[in-house]
Amino acid sequence: MKRLLLIPILLLTSCSLFKEDPIYYVHRRPPSSYSGTIGDDGFFYEFTNSAVSASKDGCDMRIDGACFIKTDVPAKIIKKGIMKAGSLYWCSEEHIQAVNKANPDFSIRHGIDFGYGTCTKDGWVREY
Repeated sequence: MKRLLLIPILLLTSCSLFKEDPIYYVHRRPPSSYSGTIGDDGFFYEFTNSAVSASKDGCDMRIDGACFIKTDVPAKIIKKGIMKAGSLYWCSEEHIQAVNKANPDFSIRHGIDFGYGTCTKDGWVREY
């Protein structure tokens, strides 16, 4: 009887309906946000705001309406919130916000923290 209960549970956990949505990763901010994501196929998808690519047929993946183009660069998650694609590291927005919240910087403008930085293998490094 226990075996019969285990089979539906295993099927449900492997079902694609329960997959997480793609996560948006950032390599560097500013001057512009160089960003992308990892696809189910293990390749890096680069963000683009090109008018041509933004057409429905020009995007290989969309996250919240944002357009991403598949590259031939393999990507992998090295730890929670950090991805490596090629020789660069990419941090999730959740990871960046956690670092910025833990170490706010209001030195540039009183009351505004721009959160500029670069993602490294150890995580988001603030640039002041």
